[in-house]
Amino acid sequence: MAYFDFFCNDIKNKSWDTESIRGSCYEMCPQAEKKLREKEKLVHVLEVVGSTRQMVKSYSRSAADSHIAIPGHLRPFPILKETTQYLLLRVTKRTDVTAACIYDFVNDRLRAIRQDMTVQRLGPEECMQLLEPMIRFYVYFGYRLCASSLNEFDPVLNRKYLLECMKWFLSCCDMHNKNTRDNELTELISNWTIDKDDYSLKCDRVLVESLYVLCNLGDMHPLYRYLSLRPDIKRAPLLQLAYKMAIANLHGNFVKLCRLSEKLCPLTYCAFYLHLPTIQRRGVSVVCQAYSSRQGSVPADAVARWLALRSAMSAAALCRHYGLTTRSDHTVHFMKADFKTDVEPMKPDTCVPDKLNISIQEILTYRTDEMIY
Repeated sequence: MAYFDFFCNDIKNKSWDTESIRGSCYEMCPQAEKKLREKEKLVHVLEVVGSTRQMVKSYSRSAADSHIAIPGHLRPFPILKETTQYLLLRVTKRTDVTAACIYDFVNDRLRAIRQDMTVQRLGPEECMQLLEPMIRFYVYFGYRLCASSLNEFDPVLNRKYLLECMKWFLSCCDMHNKNTRDNELTELISNWTIDKDDYSLKCDRVLVESLYVLCNLGDMHPLYRYLSLRPDIKRAPLLQLAYKMAIANLHGNFVKLCRLSEKLCPLTYCAFYLHLPTIQRRGVSVVCQAYSSRQGSVPADAVARWLALRSAMSAAALCRHYGLTTRSDHTVHFMKADFKTDVEPMKPDTCVPDKLNISIQEILTYRTDEMIY
C-alpha cells in the first residue's frame, strides 16, 4: 500500500492523532542502524563529511523489517524537519559526486522520511510541511536528469514518487481546509518555514496546485480540482497561468501554450519542459496539416518561434526528424504524406530560461508570491 493510500485510510478512520506511535529517535539515523551499516561497510559516500560521518536513516521495506514500528527507530516530526532541511539544502550542494548519485541518495532518505511519517500517522499540517519540499525536489531533478540514461535515472519511478507526494499534500490541504476559515489556511501555509537559515524551505500551496496542473497536462482531473478551489486560491497569478496553459493544450493551441510557458516560475517551467517533446511533435503535425503544399514552404525561424525552439537550425532538425524536407534557404517543406508517425519524440533543443540559472537552494526555497508573472 502506498503512503498516500495509507494516509487516506487514516483520514477515514480519523486515526492520525489516536493510537499512533510516537518516535523517540532524536538523531537523523537511529543508533542501531548506524552500528549495523558501519559494521557492514554500508556508509554512503554522501554520509562522509570531511573526517566525520553524518548518517541519515535509509529506506527499508516494511515487509522485510520487523523493527519498523519501534519508537526508538522512528524520528519525531522536529527531527524529520531537520533531516529534510539537511538533505535538500546541504547534501544537494555537494559537487564531489554526480547529480544522479545525489538524487539516488536523497530520494532513498526522503522515502525513509515518508515511511516514518506514515508509521507515526502524522497529522495533515505536519505532513504538508514535509511533503512540499519533496515535491520541489522531484520536479527539479526530473528536469535536471531527463537526458540521463535509464541506468542513472528512472523517470517513471521519479514521476511515481512525485505524484504520490503531490496527492498526499493536496489531500492534507483538503482535510485541513475543512477545519479552517477560508483565508486562514492560505496565510498559514505561506508563512510556514522549515528552518531559519539564509535559505528556508517553504510550504507553498499555490506552487503545488500549479505543478499538479502542469505535471498532468491533458488530464481533466486537475482542471476539475482547479474549478472547485476557493476564489482566493484561484486568483493566484501562477495558478491562473497554469490553468490557461492546460486549456490551450486541450484546444491544441501549441503556439499559445509555448508563449505562456515563458511566464512560468522555475519549477513550473521544469514540469512543463518534460511535455515539450510531445507538444513539439503535435505542433509539427498540425503545421504539416495546415501548410501542406507541393510548392510552398515555411521559414524555419517561424517554426522555432511557434514551438519554443532554440534556433532555426533546431527547428529544421526537428522537422527532418519527422521526415520533412528542409531547404538551403532555411525553410521547411511541409507535406502531410511525409510526416512520420512511427518515430519517437525528439528531445527538445530549447534555450534554458534565465530563471533557471539559479542555485538549487534558490530553486527549493523561492516563494511564488514573490515572482512576477
